[in-house]
Amino acid sequence: MNEEDLIEDDAVDTEDPPILGDWKTIYAIVLVLHLILLIAFYLFSRAYTV
Repeated sequence: MNEEDLIEDDAVDTEDPPILGDWKTIYAIVLVLHLILLIAFYLFSRAYTV
């Protein structure tokens, strides 16, 4: 493995995400969507309990 291979491997690790431009934004959206799902499941379970 030479220095060029290491540089190319390092460049792959630091690429931007394909959408939304920032990994923090993607993680925040994922967390918010999970919270929305949890709340929705809670509300459905409350509404349909016998």
